[in-house]
Amino acid sequence: MTNASPSATLIRDLYARMLLTRIVDDDAWELYKQGRVGFLARSRGHEAAQVGSAACIEVGTDFTLPYYRDLGVVLTIGMTPYEVFRTYLQTGQATASDNQQAHYGEMRQQPALHWGYHKHNMVTGPAPVATQILHAAGIAFASKLRKAAIVTVAYCGDGATGEPDFLEGIRFAALHQLPTVLVCEQDCSQCQTASPPSSCIQGLALPEGLAHRRIDGTDVVAVYTAMRDAMEHAREGHGPVLLEMMVTRPPEPDAAHEPAPAHNANHPASQIDPLLRCQQILQEQGAWSDEWAEKLYRRISAEVEQAMQDALRDTL
Repeated sequence: MTNASPSATLIRDLYARMLLTRIVDDDAWELYKQGRVGFLARSRGHEAAQVGSAACIEVGTDFTLPYYRDLGVVLTIGMTPYEVFRTYLQTGQATASDNQQAHYGEMRQQPALHWGYHKHNMVTGPAPVATQILHAAGIAFASKLRKAAIVTVAYCGDGATGEPDFLEGIRFAALHQLPTVLVCEQDCSQCQTASPPSSCIQGLALPEGLAHRRIDGTDVVAVYTAMRDAMEHAREGHGPVLLEMMVTRPPEPDAAHEPAPAHNANHPASQIDPLLRCQQILQEQGAWSDEWAEKLYRRISAEVEQAMQDALRDTL
């Protein structure tokens, strides 16, 4: 496996992708509060786990099966902010239509986000929890039969690990030594007193032949390095890998957009906020510039705002 650390240029690119994810998520949250979006599962706190892992996927070759919270994954795979906002807004319209048709006193369940981007081999996620793990195993099995150098990457939250579909999926993948990487984003918001936090697969009997690693999901460099090695492991035919990413979802901010992260490096949240962790890494390497960060923030904010306005115009 490759031991080289990512370059400062690559880390800057990962930071920019995480910042894009944060700003899109913040603007989507504003749409949700305005009632224009019917369902929103925030990615705040997950940016490093999502962007750092998705950056290792060979877009157009590998297959990706995200779960509903994976905004950073779909943006990194190639979905544009405009397409993301269209997805959010169309979900909101579907919810409003369902509610209008429902009988008095009855409310239909709001639809979950079903990310899909077929031109980049991103498979639309199902509504039932953890079934994407089985789908990933099936795709990986087909790739192995075809002797194609393709890795299938499936994402899930910690609530999926106790589901029968999750267990059957990893057993099948391990039994047939399939080229697949499973990324489980474990929310540690409620377990800050535990050091280290308990594993979401604690008590589960992992099958023989499945490699398992726990990663600090707030450190994008650690995530990228672990995912790069896992993809290489799977692509070379050594079997499936389960990466458990430990993330922390912070409380909601008071404002739609917080100040540019360049001013918050010494904030107490710097150890759990992926953007501030990445900023510290760049500062340690002498690759951080407040001027660069401010320009990046303003440019991405303007581009995302334009994408949101375009999506509002075209959808509503």
